[in-house]
Formats: sequence, C-alpha cells, structure tokens
Amino acid sequence: MMLKRYILFGFLCISFFGLHAQINVSKIGSEGIPATAEGLFYSLPLTVIQVDVVVNKVQKIKGPYAEYADQMLGLSQVTLANSTEYELKDISLTSYNEADPAQYYFIHKPHKQKDNKVLEIFLNDGGIISGAGTISFSKKGSNEQFIELSDSRVNMPEVANPNVLERMDTVVKRISLDSTIIEQKFFRKTSAAKTTEQKAREAAEFILKLDESMYNLINGYQEVNYEKGTMEFMYNQMNTMKQDYLDLFKGITHTSSSTYTFYYIPDKNNLTETLCHFSTAKGILPKNATAGDLIQMQAVSLNKTNALKPETDKLLQAQRDAHGLYYRIPDKANIALKVGGQVKIETQFVINQFGVITLLPASSFRNLSIDNNTGGLRHVVLE
Repeated sequence: MMLKRYILFGFLCISFFGLHAQINVSKIGSEGIPATAEGLFYSLPLTVIQVDVVVNKVQKIKGPYAEYADQMLGLSQVTLANSTEYELKDISLTSYNEADPAQYYFIHKPHKQKDNKVLEIFLNDGGIISGAGTISFSKKGSNEQFIELSDSRVNMPEVANPNVLERMDTVVKRISLDSTIIEQKFFRKTSAAKTTEQKAREAAEFILKLDESMYNLINGYQEVNYEKGTMEFMYNQMNTMKQDYLDLFKGITHTSSSTYTFYYIPDKNNLTETLCHFSTAKGILPKNATAGDLIQMQAVSLNKTNALKPETDKLLQAQRDAHGLYYRIPDKANIALKVGGQVKIETQFVINQFGVITLLPASSFRNLSIDNNTGGLRHVVLE
C-alpha cells in the first residue's frame, strides 16, 4: 500500500532533544481543536471482515416429451416439472483494515524554529499512521533516517424435426357427360400438425438410429476405412446430437453462480450480527426477511490483552498531559459463521478494536514504525 509522507517543520535535533515538548497530539471527540490549528489527522486501524457467499441457482426444465420417456426409451430418471432451487456453494472470510472512526487523532504542527530538523509522519492511503521520524536538512541536501446478476433464460435445444406431417389423399371426382359418367382421379396434398406423441416417437426412433450408427462406427461395420481422428470426430458429433435429442425426454438442468459480499465489523458490545437469510426456494434474502435460515457472524474475544488494560489505563491517566503518539495493541478473537444456527466456518482473526490503546511519550523514542494492519508498534528506537 502506498504511503503518504507528511512533514511538520519544527524545532528538532538528531536525538529529538528539544522536539519532545513540541509533539502535541489531541484525540478527536475528547478535545476541541482550535479553528486556527495547523497539523494533520491520523487514525488507528479498525478490522473489517469481508464475507463472500457463493450461491448456485439450479434450474430444472422439463422436456417436451417427458411423458413418453419411459414408454419409448425406458428412461425413468427424467424431469417431470420445471423447478428452481438455490444452494450454498462456498463461503469465505477475509479481513482488511480501515480507519477507526472512534480513534482519530490530530498532531499539532510544532512551532517553527531556527533548526533545520523536521518531524516526518507516515500515513497509508486510509489515513492510518504507519511511522514517525526525523529528517535533517542542510545546505547540501537532506539526510533521511507504507454480480451483476444477469437473468439468463434457458431454452430447450432445437432439433431438425418438423412439427407438421404431409398427407397424400386420393380424391375421386365424378364427371357426368350426357349419359356417360367418367371418373377422374387426382391427388390433393394437405398438411396436418403432428401430435406430441408422433413427434416423440420420431425423436425416439432417431435416437435408436444414432445408437446403431455409433455402434457400427466403433465396430468397423462401415464401408469406408476412416482414419482414427475422423472416426473420433464422427462419433463425438453423433453423440452430441444424441444427447440433444435425449434432453427432449429427460429435460435439462442449468446451473448459474452468483457471489454476494457482506462486511462485518466485530464489536465487543454486539458479538453476534445477522448478515442475511438464505432460502433454498428464493436464495439470498435481506436480514429482515422471515423466510429461510439466518446467516450470522459471531466474534468472541480471546482477551489476551486483558492483563494490560489496567496498566494502560493508568498510563493514559498519568500521562494525559504528556506529548507523544497513540498506538494500539491488538487482540485476537474466535470468528464463527453460522447458517441456520449451525457453525459452517470457525477460525481466528486479529481484531484491532478488541485490543487496548496506549501512548508512547515523545521523550521515549527517536523514531518508530507502526503496523498498518494492527496499529501496533513494529519498530522503535528508544532514547
């Protein structure tokens, strides 16, 4: 992640001696910031858990000749009615950090002095502090020490099978000429729509012919000596055609996937949160729906920083007028995802907001770096 560099000019020296009294940090919300104040804002990180839910939509489409599948082809496993069902395909959890709106701070710009030293603050793109140090400037230069969801329509495959049949009738026309009667015959062609049973029977007969042709091809009962590649191509083409015709009896199943993304912010005051509902008949539903199973997130802190809390509270109270930088010591939590009350995923995450916040006095360090992900110290040079 790209780091942003902010430089506050002030009365600094290599050892921070003289700067210590100049670093003044105010917590937003607890202290008023004068309208004329100059400086910059920074924040501590907040952990957000991203939940990606993949849902499959399974559509079963009845074939137009399903009623004749058993009678004409001996097929029993066929779709007899159109239906749509949803199923949970996959759920994944990932975490990332953003600025904690409850932990914003303001670093006041030090008063400009004659010294050519500056205070350097590093922030990431989210405004989260990632380090602090000094730069010494001289005349020769400087010395420096972060679904769309689409509605898809499913159609049955079309095959070259006309829906009408031609019938040839013989018509006898009697012509009377005086006392002689002559019979004149001619043919009249008419068209009549085929019944569903007739079309089903023709399709079944074509499937059986394809089976016979495929059998003859692989057993060498053909007059032409085809090459292997040609035979494979012919066999695959006939098999594809056969499957298309079989679908007219068996029906087809179409499956499409959609991904839904939710964001969960663990909170010690609200350990369980409902993300949505899931129904096999309707898919993902909003959290206030009444149908389907609840999909919920639950966070339980491991309280690894509990022993530090009394000490950090005393430190903050004793040094409330001290100058320095606030940082966070994160904690871990058990994170569980439940569907219909049953745990589907259980893992552990570092949760920044479950940890404790403390102050590193300016008189204690020369420079430092802070972890972008946790808000904890990664590197510090102490005085």
